[in-house]
Amino acid sequence: MPELPEVQTVVDDLNKKIKGSKILGVFYCDNKKAFKGITFEKFKKEIKNRKIIDIKRRAKYILINLTGSKVLIFHLKMTGHLLVVSSKQVSSKYIEKGRWVGNNLPKELLDPRNQFIHLVLELSGDKILAFSDVRKFGVIRLENSDYLSSLEAKLGPEPLDPKFDLNQFKKVLDGTNGKIKAVLMDQSRIAGIGNIYGDEILFLAGVRPDRRVKSLKKEEVEKIFKSIRPVLEKAIKYRGSSESDYRDTSGKKGDYQNHSFVYRREKNACGKCGGTIKKIKIGQRSAHYCTECQK
Repeated sequence: MPELPEVQTVVDDLNKKIKGSKILGVFYCDNKKAFKGITFEKFKKEIKNRKIIDIKRRAKYILINLTGSKVLIFHLKMTGHLLVVSSKQVSSKYIEKGRWVGNNLPKELLDPRNQFIHLVLELSGDKILAFSDVRKFGVIRLENSDYLSSLEAKLGPEPLDPKFDLNQFKKVLDGTNGKIKAVLMDQSRIAGIGNIYGDEILFLAGVRPDRRVKSLKKEEVEKIFKSIRPVLEKAIKYRGSSESDYRDTSGKKGDYQNHSFVYRREKNACGKCGGTIKKIKIGQRSAHYCTECQK
């Protein structure tokens, strides 16, 4: 599932590529079940001719602010991603049965993970905004801007917010004795961290992912807090991780998977101490850690 760095990469791209564009209308849709809180027919009518003011991220949500106090919301879930394409690069049909049509398609669009298109919006300036989603778990909403307050109430603080300090992180940990990896992934406690970066943060901090929160020493809590920002900023620098389905708005892979510490590196040697990377289960999710570095 795309996490904070992947979603932030998409948001940064969208602001560069489509901010200020007008949505001319819906060109293609083959998954009306993706729309929540609105019918596809109403969405198609309401979205037309609205201008894109800006694009923001909250947790793992992409928020496209539109004129008329509307916000177009994407949650990418497991396998979703957004693509921005010049209509001059594809045929006038654009899409057939979810696949791009054209004789001179950019090589990125030929990537199999970019061939599951379920929504295409036509934009001014000969641009297309397309939503690709292999497993069809992604969610699309069109809401009034006041909807964001109800969304906000469900989410924890942003770990990259300058106001997020050690005291606020301690509050994140208050009232739970869950395993630290699961707590870091709880979006109601702290927003945007998932399976990949939970592992990476705990490696940098030297803490096992299955440690209970109440077992953590003061120094360990501080190390975890101090590891959050460097890991997330490094992942944004490398434009996210494409271990699986994630692609950026050009259809390209991120590069963080080539620079990760422990995630999906089980049975390999730790790059720091030479110990063995081990994979375990925490709830229904996997966790990876160094048997020597992390205690």
